[in-house]
Amino acid sequence: MSISLEQYDEVTRTRARADRLVFGRLRLTISVTALIAALAASPPVAAQTAPSAPGAAIPAAAPRVIAYLTLGPSESNRLCMNEVRAGLEAAGWSFDRQLRIEWNDVANDPARYAAVAQAMVARRPAVLLATNNPESEALMNATQEVPIVVLGPTNLRHVLDAQLRPLANVTGVTLGLSGQFLLKPMEVLLQAFPQARRVGLVTNGGNPRHEAMKELGPFADMLGQAGVEGVRVRFSGEAGIAGAWDELARRQVDAVLIWPDSAVFHGEHARQALRVRLPAIAHTSWFTTRHGGLLSYGAIGRVSMCGRGARYVDQVLRGRPLAELPVEELYEAALVVNLDTAERIGVTLPPALLARADRLIRPGERTLPPTADAKGDAGAAAQPPSR
Repeated sequence: MSISLEQYDEVTRTRARADRLVFGRLRLTISVTALIAALAASPPVAAQTAPSAPGAAIPAAAPRVIAYLTLGPSESNRLCMNEVRAGLEAAGWSFDRQLRIEWNDVANDPARYAAVAQAMVARRPAVLLATNNPESEALMNATQEVPIVVLGPTNLRHVLDAQLRPLANVTGVTLGLSGQFLLKPMEVLLQAFPQARRVGLVTNGGNPRHEAMKELGPFADMLGQAGVEGVRVRFSGEAGIAGAWDELARRQVDAVLIWPDSAVFHGEHARQALRVRLPAIAHTSWFTTRHGGLLSYGAIGRVSMCGRGARYVDQVLRGRPLAELPVEELYEAALVVNLDTAERIGVTLPPALLARADRLIRPGERTLPPTADAKGDAGAAAQPPSR
């Protein structure tokens, strides 16, 4: 309960003069005492917005924005943001009053990254999120102040110390620091097709990190030692993927590695590889488990990784300095083989490779479709804008 001195005066003026003369001073003393006690028991006007502990009740506050930047709509990205939301709710945050996840994509046009990132920063969000290298670099170029949390195969070595502590305004969960995340799929591909003499590499002409690598990049030595010719083919945008696979087929490559890229393109790569009947490997299990690709070696828990990243967002929102939040480098990776696809394109894989696979998808086995099955109302966490 809280009262004001004006309310007190109004009450006392209705009292009889005799009562005021006799008891006025006593009433004033008691009422002011009650007022002080009431004010002490009431929450401050600028109440702290972070919960004191997971599950604690949170006072109402103006929503703080968590702004996510991505290339374009994809099911993987939607599920990732749902996991971020779920993790923050488990930490005690409310999306009814306290937080809002803002979805920003560049409509599959990498040339727009810089402008969109700058517009996001100008709106002063509490936290910025990215799940791939181009997005994280665009955000780091746009601000040195707003905290950035990464959730995916990003390379942050240049902004970390030897203990993986941030030297800039970025932290999070990554798969990309050790280099093995990039190189291991090629090793698997060469083991899967030991007779291959020409291997294709598909790269994205709109991805600055792809374009920064010359010719065969880090794979040149590995291919050279194996006596295998590398054929690099670029595509531009999702519409250009079919033409890239036609070029690979025309150049008669024996197998293809899809350079680590945005999840937006996984489905189209899988469809085109099947169309031209070329075996291919990608760096994430969704290529095989949801899109029907032949091989994958890499991230098995992209969505769970986003849930782990939510802990970083939680700590940033509570005001913890980024320097106290070392990057978590994950080594979780799995080899997935889609035997149904192998049968459809007519390839036989070595028994030794099948024996070491973490998962085999058998012919006729039903795999997860690329649709989001959100928990509760988490599906509304961060849906891309309709166009």
